[in-house]
Amino acid sequence: MYSPRRTSAGQSSWVRILLYTDLTILPDELFWHRDLGLLNKTFRDLGHDASLVVHPASESPSKIKNPKTKISKEPVIWASPSEVRSPAWWKSHTPDLIILGLWTRPKYDPIRRAALSATPRIIERADSDGMRTASCGVLTYARRRYHYFRDRTGLWPDGFSIPVSALYSAASILATPWIEARLAKTLRLIPSLAVETPSATQFWKKLAVRLGADSARVQCIPHPIQTDIFRPDPAVPKTNQVISVGRWESHQKNLPLLLKTLVAFLRSSPAWTALVVGSGLPVSSPHPRIRFSPALPAHELARHMQSSKIFLSSSRFESFGLSAAEATRCGCRVVAPRLCALATTAYRPALGRDLLSALCRARDESWHSTAPLTSPDWSPSAVARQFLGAAGA
Repeated sequence: MYSPRRTSAGQSSWVRILLYTDLTILPDELFWHRDLGLLNKTFRDLGHDASLVVHPASESPSKIKNPKTKISKEPVIWASPSEVRSPAWWKSHTPDLIILGLWTRPKYDPIRRAALSATPRIIERADSDGMRTASCGVLTYARRRYHYFRDRTGLWPDGFSIPVSALYSAASILATPWIEARLAKTLRLIPSLAVETPSATQFWKKLAVRLGADSARVQCIPHPIQTDIFRPDPAVPKTNQVISVGRWESHQKNLPLLLKTLVAFLRSSPAWTALVVGSGLPVSSPHPRIRFSPALPAHELARHMQSSKIFLSSSRFESFGLSAAEATRCGCRVVAPRLCALATTAYRPALGRDLLSALCRARDESWHSTAPLTSPDWSPSAVARQFLGAAGA
């Protein structure tokens, strides 16, 4: 449970902030260590009256509002899908600032309009890969749509999933005029758009101009990470270890490429080991020096990153690359496919279309320090202040 800490800030300086995402979760799945949950916690630490707005997965909102458990002590508002489409509901909470995690999807326009009736200070977090339409490049967009849909047909046989995903990709390209017409209305409705990486921000600014929206509304605000946990520790020596983290059941993360690259790398690097962390891993490792681990708590994961020299990503695409940013903070050199780096330029990765050659180059470079590579300030407090500045609060 998160216990909010109120600062000595005067009552008049407080801001009432609602952070809404269209998530349907169970009460015991509340999160304060990432995404909007971490932002909500940080706003409260800064002295603001912030609440996370989510939908209950199994219980009615009225039942959760009067619980017999610790849920009542959490800074969360349980709302039904119909409530967040009501202007009266938003007005009843008298927000000064609303942050929406709706990723510019046009189907949420009724929620945006309802929220705008309560305050003009609204910031929406965008789909930060910047690839919402084929205007980012037909081939790039086709690959992105194909991999996106393969993720959603992961339980289908490949013989069915592959052609269906290809058809979905082609249909998305053909539907670009319709998609852009809907997106144009949404972009004109959103007062401010927060995009997590510089390269994706440029994508979005160009797209806004193309669709007749105000590109000045698009601002780069990075994803917050727990910089108090993910940081260099001089007491932890760097070892010849490659670490990778992901949801490996996801087609996006490309586990076959990761394991193929690691096996080839370790064959030529007898002094090195690899640690692969996350869900969806095979029962057995393909190499004696590749260890598998289930998902780890943040403190344990940070310890492994602090002792590793290289973070390896095999993802077909990434929006921000949260694990890569955490590894960068812990002093790891990041190796990723060029396609990943298209949207993930907030850190300084070692790039190359040949992932193995890039990994070997990272291995052979000298290590002068465990200090993090040059990067933006991803600390939660810095990111929270950027949101407040973007809203003029």
